[in-house]
Order: sequence, then structure tokens, then C-alpha cells
Amino acid sequence: MKRPTIHDVAREAGVSHMTVSRVVRGTHAVRSGTAEKVRAAVERLGYRPDPVLSALATYRSTARGGENVKGSVLGFVDCDGTEYSGVMLAGVRAEAAQLGYSVEAFRLDPVPARQRRLAKTLYHRGMRGLLFGPSDEPLKLEGWDWSCFAAVSLGALAHEPPMHAVAMDYFQGAVDGCRLLKSLGCERIGMVLDARLENRSGHRWIGGMLAETGFSKEHLHLYLNWNERGFRSWLMKRGIDGILTIHPHILSTAAERNIRIAGLNDTMNVMGVPYLSLDPTLIGAEGVRMLHHLLLRQEYGLPSEPKRVALQGRYQVNKP
Repeated sequence: MKRPTIHDVAREAGVSHMTVSRVVRGTHAVRSGTAEKVRAAVERLGYRPDPVLSALATYRSTARGGENVKGSVLGFVDCDGTEYSGVMLAGVRAEAAQLGYSVEAFRLDPVPARQRRLAKTLYHRGMRGLLFGPSDEPLKLEGWDWSCFAAVSLGALAHEPPMHAVAMDYFQGAVDGCRLLKSLGCERIGMVLDARLENRSGHRWIGGMLAETGFSKEHLHLYLNWNERGFRSWLMKRGIDGILTIHPHILSTAAERNIRIAGLNDTMNVMGVPYLSLDPTLIGAEGVRMLHHLLLRQEYGLPSEPKRVALQGRYQVNKP
């Protein structure tokens, strides 16, 4: 049977759903006769408050910060102002609306003094749930009183201080990329990446390749510092016939040598090249879901053991 709702109780008792809420929660005085009708309807229908909704209501009414608290508003801190971040914000807004939140976006300034000012602004505007958008560089967030906030980072980078995060599963992406190249007949697979960018994945790209090939790191075919002449020499010396990369500029050289390419992210969205794709709105939506549960449990402050949700992308090819 369908679980009775507060609206069912209101119809049974002939009162408004707000009156039912006041009686059930005991937050406001209600005339004794009316309260008795509500309690009788609750008993007849077997109504029990939804614990999740009750927790959310409690959060919204008791979030710290004074009279102007708006517990139902989440803050999106835009770290790089890119189109990619804008798409992710759309995913944040859509999922937040489903859970009863609205979202306000703020641009992060790299100057520490302005970051401190932003933190105070968010606090005094009653925002306790924060989502930090993707960034090109690891962030060192200074001057934030983290005891006032629950926060989730969207993207692979490990910021300071560490916080919960949602990102693409880079490890599995490298595993699947190796398997894809093997299925295309490749036997000597290499990885071509800017070392700084590979480091941003937490070395998950190399880790995935290690797991799939079974090699030690010393025996992997890695090219991590770009140089055109050195790259051509590396291809010949290693006999590479398949490459995992995020750099479109190697495509012409690879094509000359009939080397297969698999892209580790959507920067390789080039006609005919398989690349790993993940809709950024999904990362934003998952970040909201993670933050929602932190807020319900009122888990403010920095986590002693930060959690990372890794969303698996899929390889796809744009065909003519």
C-alpha cells in the first residue's frame, strides 16, 4: 500500500497540511480540538513522518548563521569560469531542484584575502552546502572556516585542504582504453601525456595502464615530456602501435605510422578517434547528491577520510 502522506492526514482531519506539520512536530501551538482531530487522523491512517524529509526540514530550520539562514540554498564556487564548468553547473541546478534546493554561483578569486571575504559572504547569507567546480590547477583554499560548511569538490584535482570529491573514473578509463586498443590489434601500447596533467589525475591514468598491462612502471611505454623529435624517436625505438593520450597534436604523426589512438577524455573528440566521454552534468548531479547527505547529517567541517566518487565514462567515436 502507498505510504500515507501529510496531505492524506490533512484531508482526513479537514485541516491544512501546515496544521498537521505543526501538530506532528510540536513546533507551534494548535487549538486542542484541532490537534486532537489531527492526532486521531494520524492514528487511523498509520502516518509516520518521512525521516529524510524530517531531517531536511530540521537542517533548513537550524542551520547556523542567524536569522537570515537560507538552508535550502547551495553555493556553487566557479573556480575557472570555463564553458565546461557552466555545463557542470547546469547539472548541479537540475539535481538540486529535484531535492528542493536552489543554487547560487560565485566566482572564486585566486587572491587569499578575497577568498576569505567570499567565505564570510557565503556564511552570512546562510549557505552551508558548497560545491567547488573544476579547476585547471590544484587550489589552496585559505581563510575558510570549514566548521561552518559541508563541501564537495567536482573534478579530479586534490585541493588543499582535502575534501570529498566527485570525478571521472580515470583509472577505469585507462583500463578500458588499453582493452579497446588491444581489440583493434595493438600489441605495444604507449601512453603520451604531459607529466603535469597526468599528475592531476592522481596518477590514476598510469595506474590503470599498469593494472591492464601487468607491467611494472619501469617497463611501461610512457612518454610524459613532449618534444616532437623525441616523440618520433620514441615511437620507432619502442615499436608503438597504439597510444592512449589527451593530446590531439600527436594525431598527424600517429596517422603517418598507422598508429591507433584512444583518447582518455573529450579533448580527443576528433572525427574517427575513439575517446572517453562523460557528460559533465552527471558529475554535477552526483556532487549535489553527496552534498545533500552531508547536510542531512549536518556533517560540517573537513572530513578525516575524504571520499571520492568515481563516475565511469564510455568510449565513443564520432563518425562522418
